[in-house]
Amino acid sequence: MIELENVMVTVKPEAVLLDDVSARLEAPTTAIIGENGSGKSTLAKVLAGLIDYTGSAKINDVEVATGRKKLSGRVGMIIANTAAQVIMPTVAEDVGLSLRHLPKHQRQTALESVLEEHDLTDLADRPALSLSSGQLQRLALASVLATNPDVLIADEPTTMLDARYAKLVSNQLFASADRQLVLITHDLELAARCDDILWVHDAKIAHRGPTAIQHYLEHIG
Repeated sequence: MIELENVMVTVKPEAVLLDDVSARLEAPTTAIIGENGSGKSTLAKVLAGLIDYTGSAKINDVEVATGRKKLSGRVGMIIANTAAQVIMPTVAEDVGLSLRHLPKHQRQTALESVLEEHDLTDLADRPALSLSSGQLQRLALASVLATNPDVLIADEPTTMLDARYAKLVSNQLFASADRQLVLITHDLELAARCDDILWVHDAKIAHRGPTAIQHYLEHIG
C-alpha cells in the first residue's frame, strides 16, 4: 500500500512540482494520467526515492525518504529515459545484474527464463546501447521485473514500442497479482485497464476514480 500525506516538491526559483498531495493507493493497479508537466512523473520519482520532498510518502509503512535501504529491491521503477537505466555492457549482463541475489547455480537458468519471457534471447550478447528505443524499454522492464519487486512504478513503459511489443509489455505489467503497479501513462486505453485512476493537473490530484479519464478528456477538449 502507498500512502501520501501533504507531499510537496518544489525547485528553485520556487516552482511547485507537487502541491500538497494526499492519497492512499491500495488498488493492485493504479494509473496516473495528465498532461506533460502536470506532476505525474514527479510523483513517480517521489515513490521511487529519486527526488526530495516534504510531507510523508510511505510504501508498505516505510517512509521513502528515510527507508531507501529497506525498500531496495522491493520497489522497482522503469524510467521514461530507459537508456539512462541500462548500465551493463550487454543485454544478458544487464538482466544478470538484477539476478545477483540468487544462488550462483540458479542464475543462468533464471537469466535464460527472463530473456525468453521478454523476447530478448536473440539479443542476449548485443551491446545494450546498440539497441533501439523499443528494445531498451523491453530490457529495462526485464531487468526490473527480474528483481520481483513488491511495487512496480512504470513511467510511460510503452511509448517507444510498436503494437506487438506494446501488447507484450502491457500484459507483463499486469501479469502478477502479488505486485502493486503504479502506471504513469498517456495511453488512456492502457490506463483504463487499471483498478484505480488518478488525473494529475497543475501539481495536484484533480480527479480520481473510474470517471477520471472522462474528466481529463473534457479538460483537454
